[in-house]
Amino acid sequence: MPHCYLIALTAGSSLDQQSNNITLFNLVEQVNIPPGVTPAVGTKIPLEIHVYLRLDASEIGQPFEMRFALVSATGLEIFTDPVKHRSASPRLRTRTLGVPFPPAIGHYNLRVDFRRSEEDEWFRDPAGWPISFLPAEAKPRVTH
Repeated sequence: MPHCYLIALTAGSSLDQQSNNITLFNLVEQVNIPPGVTPAVGTKIPLEIHVYLRLDASEIGQPFEMRFALVSATGLEIFTDPVKHRSASPRLRTRTLGVPFPPAIGHYNLRVDFRRSEEDEWFRDPAGWPISFLPAEAKPRVTH
């Protein structure tokens, strides 16, 4: 299976076409939920998930599927839809837009799962990114 050597959640990114380097903007470790707002479970939050993978020589050119999982300390999980990939080189970087809103407010770990085909079991990579979904504190009213 591919090996994830970086997973990060960002507000944006930029690809330099001359150098092929990527700049990540605003790494996100907490999403503040405004008072009175309760997004539906699975609603996509417009953040970018960046995953950098390393593949063995035998994996180059071979198809695999990848999905993301938000995992809480209690074991609660929510998944993205799987996406098929095939790498022509020993390294692959992906950018996915949209993090699913979890079923409960709290602290999660964003993880990446792989499988060869729909018939195979999912393999979870040890890499993860901490992300908290917490209620935003109400700002005090200005009285002057």
